[in-house]
Amino acid sequence: MKKSTAPNAPRLAWLAVILAGLVLPVAAMLALRDVPAPAPLALVGGPILAVGLMGMGMIAAATAGRLWIGVILALLTGVGLIQVARGLGMPALPHPFSTGLAVVIASISFAARGTLFARAMAGKGWLMALFVVSGEAAILVSAAYLPAWLLVLLPAQWASTAIQTALTGTGTRAASSALFALAGTAAATLVVAWLWPRRWPYALMFSAWIGLSALVWHRPGPPPPRADLAIAAAPAGAIAPMTTDAPDAATASALARVQRQIASWPGAAEPDLTQRARNLLLIAAVPDLYDTEPLQSHLPALVAAELKARIPADQRAAILRAIAAAPEQGSVAARTSLPKLGLPANTGSEAPVRNRMALYAARLERDQPNAPK
Repeated sequence: MKKSTAPNAPRLAWLAVILAGLVLPVAAMLALRDVPAPAPLALVGGPILAVGLMGMGMIAAATAGRLWIGVILALLTGVGLIQVARGLGMPALPHPFSTGLAVVIASISFAARGTLFARAMAGKGWLMALFVVSGEAAILVSAAYLPAWLLVLLPAQWASTAIQTALTGTGTRAASSALFALAGTAAATLVVAWLWPRRWPYALMFSAWIGLSALVWHRPGPPPPRADLAIAAAPAGAIAPMTTDAPDAATASALARVQRQIASWPGAAEPDLTQRARNLLLIAAVPDLYDTEPLQSHLPALVAAELKARIPADQRAAILRAIAAAPEQGSVAARTSLPKLGLPANTGSEAPVRNRMALYAARLERDQPNAPK
């Protein structure tokens, strides 16, 4: 007689919960810890947290058959992942209330779907939840290459947008449509689960899903933070920021790591002094393109210190003046090796990064003791 494997199903289900909700998101954070720090954990925190909340909340609710279990475990996961990210260098939350609101609504929405799977598929609901989590997570990973109409249909993308806006934007108010969509689909899904096994509520749920997707389409959240490679030559707004304020602990740690890695970076040992200065200026110019605050405002001071240490004082002002006057000259190939310093690489058009390089050269040249006043 063939031995039944049914008793093992709950163990496999909880293993899937831990893997999707904790292991994979933490592994993603560890992989991004040094490229660059502390910026990337904030820049991609939305997708990572969305996957963690979805994996924990949906699969746990489907396994336990209880909404509240999925919600509580998802909330604990959200708090835990944020603490892990902070420990790995992510800056303090700029909008704690907005972040918390997005995490709470997303947790309820994902757990509601898991609860419906548990009702509709009995002991195999966790398999459906795992399938959905895997599919939506894969789409989030490849979101940059997918059409917008597909992304607006996905609750995982709604959660990612709302959380990301809280982490790096003005708060979840800018992504209110995504929050409404998450809350609305949660309510519709719970109605279906409550009225199960009646089938007619499914029409209500799918109608709500399509309608709320249309809301997100017409009122999309802000785009995810990224490098703007179409920056105009004329500076506008917060370009080439330089601060004299003391960095926070996470930023100070990142700056110290960058400075240590400069010692073994070939770009800082370039024999040609003018090219060496260009390479060092890229350390400030490229992160500025990517808007990697709070790190970017502190990098110019580090670059100034490295220029002082690596360029003779009697030539420094003249070299910086020449770079500022003719940014099109020389090479910016070192921009692709910046990940060795824990900073973002830059590819594509050279014009934006050369523009930033010239701006920093002009600003730092004015601070040289032998610069003309």
